[in-house]
Amino acid sequence: MRVRRLCALLCVLAFLFALAPARAGAASDAVTQDEASRLLGSQSRNEYALLIGVDSFVSRADTYPSSTNNVNAMQEVFQGALNPFRAIIVPSDPVTTVDQLTALIQKAFGAAGENDVCYLYLSTHGVYDPASGLEPMLLLSDGQTENGITPAQLEAAFDGILGTKVLILDACNSGAFIGKGLPSLPEQVHFLGDDFKVLTSSGALEESWYWSVDDQNDSGIAGQGSFYFTQALAQSLSAAYGYPADQNRDGCVVLSELYEYLVLNHAASTPQVYPQSDDFVVFRYDASQPLPTGLARAPIMDVTFSGTTLSRSSRQITIEFIAMRPVRVAYQVVYQRDGKWEFEHAQLIYDEAERFTAYGDQPGAISAGRKVRTLTLGELDEGVYGYAMVQLVTIDQGKLTVHAGRVISIPPDAADMTLTASVADTFDPSGGRELSIFIGHEYPCALSVSILDEEEQVVHRLCHRQSTRPMQMNPEGTVLYWNGRLKDGTMAGPGVYRVRAEAVMNDATVTVLSSAFTIQ
Repeated sequence: MRVRRLCALLCVLAFLFALAPARAGAASDAVTQDEASRLLGSQSRNEYALLIGVDSFVSRADTYPSSTNNVNAMQEVFQGALNPFRAIIVPSDPVTTVDQLTALIQKAFGAAGENDVCYLYLSTHGVYDPASGLEPMLLLSDGQTENGITPAQLEAAFDGILGTKVLILDACNSGAFIGKGLPSLPEQVHFLGDDFKVLTSSGALEESWYWSVDDQNDSGIAGQGSFYFTQALAQSLSAAYGYPADQNRDGCVVLSELYEYLVLNHAASTPQVYPQSDDFVVFRYDASQPLPTGLARAPIMDVTFSGTTLSRSSRQITIEFIAMRPVRVAYQVVYQRDGKWEFEHAQLIYDEAERFTAYGDQPGAISAGRKVRTLTLGELDEGVYGYAMVQLVTIDQGKLTVHAGRVISIPPDAADMTLTASVADTFDPSGGRELSIFIGHEYPCALSVSILDEEEQVVHRLCHRQSTRPMQMNPEGTVLYWNGRLKDGTMAGPGVYRVRAEAVMNDATVTVLSSAFTIQ
């Protein structure tokens, strides 16, 4: 970690099935057998959670109370689920050894059945240096005794535990636990198959950022202590924010919905997930219940950005949002230099559009209602290119809170763009393995990446005009993953395939094909 300053589903299904004959002409509106099975399965399951936060370390800086606050936030999320969890366990004593964590996992989840779900949340420091030849580790410590747990050890800790295991890891380099965020997949990847669902705060080579309660921004306002990723995660599953991760508002947040929300709104690192494009229901809530009002509602809702790419001729970003009540708003801008987010030089720009009104003359004070703001980034030095992070924050009830963030790519004015696409020679999607696709690009750009068959027909589109973001890889580039499924959701058959990548930078477009790979 790096410090910075600063659904009744049964009734619903019965109702839908009853309507099926009357809606026979609208096949797209019908509930499929797979959807029915998924919803019924999620309704009948029991859920267990083990939440662990590590704040005191021997070899790394302490993070107190950030991890503790993360655990409290996740506990609140799970307590707001549709059905009460069978158990939500927060250990009273620090966990410092692999054996202790294994014993806790076995005790917390030992009663789980085949249809149940076990959630492990772990907030700590992560350690991984590929050049060292050592396995990645998550640190377990109380400030005096410190050990690390590897992916193999964490996977083994679940031996004999039935049901689906959902792991949420908020730590630097946490993507290494599922082999993601690297130019190529390692030879051995853990947590494969249907039993595990894993969500990490960062790629294998990235830091995961938090702020300390002792740190202050330029305004003198102290942060309350939290991790960026967990704050975005908790907001995405919160009634106060309107459950924004639930894209179709059906009361069931599936893993792919949650991942897509976090990738969009969490800018400080690149979240990773396994399996990719998975429809497992990770969180359920009562969609029929009205959302909170007044101070119980988040002060900012429905944040959108006009785009995620700047140029020297256009350095403006339009941000739209709804202020639910009078509140103080600011925009934090952080540039990346030499592969690091420079939080120590962050710019905090207060929203001054409504200052000196009836709502007071405090910096950033705005009234309730829909807002449209245009933010102009500072002058860029000649030849500068790279990435900036823009976050919308509020100062409300004594707390500074990030509500949304975007990574903004800043390409150079003119440069020769080299694009590469690299894949393994063969791909076997059985057993839950995924194809790692490395797109090499020296400069920020907008990527479109597709899978082609032998006739060069697109069988699956991975992204379209997606702005790149820093992943701390050398050489620089973007890693995407394919689970082997086609447009219609079926598995790709044996044959020869290629990857086509297209990069757009300013007015230039470059297209490249990978070497062929075979699915046997």
